[in-house]
This record gives sequence, C-alpha cells and structure tokens, in this order.
Amino acid sequence: MAEDRAAALDNARAREEAGDLAAAETAYRALLGRWPDDAPAWFHLGAVLYASARPAEAIAAWLEAVRFAPDLAEAHLNLSIALLGAGQAPAALVAARTALRLRPGWPLARCRVGSALAALGRKEEAAALFREVLATIPDHAEAAFLLGQVLSEGGDHSGAASAFAIAARCPGFALAHLRHAESLLAAGAPAAALAACEAAGPSSQFEPPLRLRLDLAAGNACAALGQRETAVARYREALAAAPDQAEALANLCAVLQEIGDLDGAVAAGEAALQRAPGFAAAAANLGNAKLTLGDFAGAERAYRQALASRADFPAAWSNLGAALRDQGRLAEAELACRAALELAPQSAAAHYNLALVLLTAGRYREGWAEHEWRWRTGTMPARDFAYPPWCGESLAGRRILLHAEQGLGDTLQFVRYVPLVAAMGAEVVLEVQAPLKRLLARIPGVAAIHACGETLPACDYHAALMSLPHRLGTEIATIPARLPYLPAPEPVPPESARTAASGLRVGLVWAGDPRPGEPRAHFADRRRSLPLAAFAPFAGIAGIRFVSLQKGAAAAETPPPGLALEVALAAARDFADTAAVVMGLDLVISVDTSVAHLAAGLGKPVWLLSRYDQCWRWLSGRDDSPWYPTLRLYRQAAPGAWPELIRRMAADLAALTAAPPHDQGTLRTGLVPAPVLV
Repeated sequence: MAEDRAAALDNARAREEAGDLAAAETAYRALLGRWPDDAPAWFHLGAVLYASARPAEAIAAWLEAVRFAPDLAEAHLNLSIALLGAGQAPAALVAARTALRLRPGWPLARCRVGSALAALGRKEEAAALFREVLATIPDHAEAAFLLGQVLSEGGDHSGAASAFAIAARCPGFALAHLRHAESLLAAGAPAAALAACEAAGPSSQFEPPLRLRLDLAAGNACAALGQRETAVARYREALAAAPDQAEALANLCAVLQEIGDLDGAVAAGEAALQRAPGFAAAAANLGNAKLTLGDFAGAERAYRQALASRADFPAAWSNLGAALRDQGRLAEAELACRAALELAPQSAAAHYNLALVLLTAGRYREGWAEHEWRWRTGTMPARDFAYPPWCGESLAGRRILLHAEQGLGDTLQFVRYVPLVAAMGAEVVLEVQAPLKRLLARIPGVAAIHACGETLPACDYHAALMSLPHRLGTEIATIPARLPYLPAPEPVPPESARTAASGLRVGLVWAGDPRPGEPRAHFADRRRSLPLAAFAPFAGIAGIRFVSLQKGAAAAETPPPGLALEVALAAARDFADTAAVVMGLDLVISVDTSVAHLAAGLGKPVWLLSRYDQCWRWLSGRDDSPWYPTLRLYRQAAPGAWPELIRRMAADLAALTAAPPHDQGTLRTGLVPAPVLV
C-alpha cells in the first residue's frame, strides 16, 4: 500500500515537472481520492493550482497540507505567498512567521514575513528583516529587491537604487534592472538610470509589459538628459510594443513640445486622453502644447480636464492661470495661481505666473515681489557673483553692477533706472547685450559699461535691471517716464528726408526674432509677428514715406504692391546706428519688439501692434502706456486678428496726412498726448 502511494506521488510529480499541469492535477486528485491525508500531495496540488492561476484553490490545498502536516514549513511559506496575493496580509504574516519558526533563519521565510509586514504598512520592520538577510547573504537578490521596493515606497529613492543594484546582479533579473533605473530617475540621476536600462539588455527580448516599462524608463532618462530625439525614439519603441499605452503617449507629448513639434505633441496628448480620459498628467501636457501654440481656450479646457481628475495638481492650476491671463481673464487667473500656491507654496512657476497676472493688472507692488521668483523657475537661472545682490542697502560710495537678463527690449525699457541708482551715490557698472553697448554708454550715471561676456570689475553689489522696479518700489504713478531717457544720437535721416521736403517719415517693423531653437519663444514670436504682405492697406496712403527698420530674414520680404519701402538699416552695426535712423523719423509702427522700446525711449511717437495674449508690461484695458507717454497700443481683439487692426491703423495714418501742416508738426513730437511722469 505504501509502495502504491509512493508510486502514485512519483507519477504525479513527473507530470508536474514535465509542465503538464492538467495531467498533474488529475494525478494528484486521484492520489488524494485514495489517501486524503497525504500532505505532500496536497502541497504539490497547491503548487499546480497556483501555477494554473487558481490562487483560491491553491490556498485551500495548502491549508489541507498544513492540517495534515503542521510542521511542513514549505507549505506555510507558499500559503503566505498566496494569502498575500489575495490581499489577506494578516493571515499571510501568520503563515510566514510559522514557516520561520519551523525553520529559524530561513532567508525565504524572513522575506515572506517582511513582505507581509510591508503590506500592513510596517515598512521599517520589513526593511529590518530584509537587511538581516543581506547581512548574512549580501547578494540575496530577493531580499535586496524587496528592500528596494520598501525604500522606494517610503521615498528613499537613493537607498532603493542601491538595493535594486544588488538584485540586478542576479543573472536574468530584468525587473531589478528596471526598478534600479526607475529609482535612479526618481533620485535625479538620469545618466545612471539610462545605464541601468542598457544593462538589462535590448528591451525587444522581454515580454511586452517589461519591454514597455524599460523603454519608458529609458525615454524618461534621455528626456532628463536633454537627449530629446533619442527620448522620442524610445517612447515610440514603447508604443510599438503597446500602442494604447497612455503614459508613453503623454511623455511623448511633453518631449515633442521641447523639440518644437507642437502639432505632434497635440496629437500625442489627445491620443493619450482618448485611451485614458482621466489621465491628469496627459491632460496637463496637452494643455501645455495648446498654450504654446496659442490655443488658449483649448489649453484651458485641457487644464480643467486635468483638474477634474486631480484637483490637487499644482502645475495644472498654475498653467490654467497662464491660459486665463492670456485670455484677459485676470480675476480668474489670479484665483487659479493662488490655488496652485495653496497646494505648493514654494512653486516658482506658480509665483511667476501670479506675477504676470498682477503686473498685467497694474498691481505693481505685489507683482514685482512675485516677479523675483523668476530666478527659481529654471528657465532664467540666476548668475553667480562674488558679491551679494542689492536688496536696498545704502549705495553711497559703493560700486554696483546693473546687468541685463532677458531680451534687448527688456534692457532698453529698464535701463531708465540707471540714473536713479547713480543718484543714490553709487558708482554704476552697466552690463548689457553687445548690440546695446555703444548706445547705452552715454546713459547718465554710467561709470563703466561692458558687453555680456566681458570681464567685469569687482563690485559691492549686483542687481538685474528688471529687479530695480521691485527694489525701488515702483507703482504705476511713480514709473520714471521722463522722455527721452535714452541718449539720442545725431539723426541720420533716411533717403526720403533728403529728397522730399514734405510727408511723414514712418518706420516699419513687422517681425521679431523667431528663435527656432526655443519653442515657447518661437511660437510667441509667431503670434506677435506679421508678414510684410499684411500691410497692404498702407499702400497708396498719400503723404507718407515708409522706411524699413526690419532686421533678420524678414527684412528680405517683398512689399505688397503699391507699398514703397525704403531700406534704412542695411549698414547698421548696432542699436546706436538704428537709433540714429529712428531720430530722423516722425513715427515708428512696430510689432512688440526691441525697436519699439528704442523709439519710445528716444521720445519718438510709436504705434505698437500688440498680440491678443499681450505682454504684461502693456497692462490691461489701455491704449496708452505709462512707461512710454508717446506710445499708442493697437490691441488684437482675438488671436490672429491682425487684418482689422491693420485697417484701423491705415485709417489713422490717412487721417494724420489729412491734418493741416501745423497739426502734423505737433503730432510729430507726440502722436498720443499724455502727461510726462517723473
């Protein structure tokens, strides 16, 4: 009888080891039909059922095994695994501890106890057990992997990466390589993360779920390293394995934005949301792409979709604020930015977006203070100086460096503060972009001037030009707007002034710097710039001679029929030469670019074409500017709505030429009557 029983067990075991699970189950059940108290048969039947993805039946079989053989440690261990998988962590802990009691020091039993403790939230106890195993067996892959899981869940990504690195030494343990890479990414080590992905081997050799995650991790590492084209390729590899993978699509959306493929980014973001409508990160990424493209209403919808799924999403609130500001809805925009700051008080992006809202609304005191957060956004990294920033200390007998930080127009607008700082007793060293150096060398109060990149002298303090309104407490009523504040060179009249005694001389600028390598700036420029052909309504206006002040590739555009356009800047070396030409003009018509600031700072009348998502400096609801009393704003009524605005401007030009000569002379000194503010 005993021999028959042993033979039956051997037969069933042989079928199990051959991988014929159905035949093995039949054989074990036949054995148990004759000998129902056979604990080894129950034990192996449980293994067959578990391998057949029938965990509840496996648990029942292992319970029978331990009923007939209470000292069978392996059955208690397997029972622990199945119970934990079934969500029964307390019972799993009991079973694992029983296995460990029966076989003290058993590494696998310690691991199972640790897993159950971790599932119960007792992470520190679990980690201690895994470390005990590793203290005895330093290369124990399972203990290292489980320790990495616990540390990762607790936010110790560096510790988790070290643990997963041990597990990854086990040949063929690809999941350990993946978790190692993911932890390194979370710890801010993308280069090491990419190496961990590569150590796993080609992702194509793995099953689709693991292949997908490896490609995602590699793509994320490449994106963090700035290897955007490679990141796109890895995300596309992930999508080849799983076309409906929303995370890969959402990440692809983000990286395509960074390389300037906004149409592709929108397509990827929309595809991600089709597959996972509640995926907040995908909706936020889509919103970012639409915001950059200038689809402000579409961006708003995407951000609201993100917030409908995840109300505690600070970045979505902050960017919603930006989309609302760009639509002129300042009260709503402020509310969204402040909601972001409630969730993330140290969010530099939210503070900066709030600054733009407040500055647009003319709430300068708070707006300038919030504007100082720009240095922490990562898009405008603060420079390192050997001397401290100026925060309002006495400047009597001190030397201060005042330096440019952003665009040429920003420097031209805020250099007006230099004389005020010099009047505080400071010796002012001014650092500006090279094209401005010769012009601004004659600003009152400048002791020395340097182009960006030149060696600077030692100073006591430094301050960015755009931080001076904050340091000096500028409000709308106290803007230093006495004109001209830029040094006026001797005028160089255009050819039209030398060949005609009458007629208004009008400078024209229709495009800014496209900056194709900076997607956000590039698409903003596309919204502010026009083709020269858009100015066809100017053709034939009597009494006006148009002069091109355009630089760059746009300067080569052909004027529309009937619009005679004199080229004036072909030989211009820098802004000093441009200023000399501007001084020979009666009016400058410009899109929102540096020449508008130059002409207005020289006291020349300026008509500015302002895009719908206007710059914050032009305030809200005004057609004049307290920064430039001779500047008049023509605002778009809707995104891209230039034609109506150009027609209105053409009518105003025609009205100017129809005015009596003495009125024209008055208009030449100030086309927009406004008080001169000190």
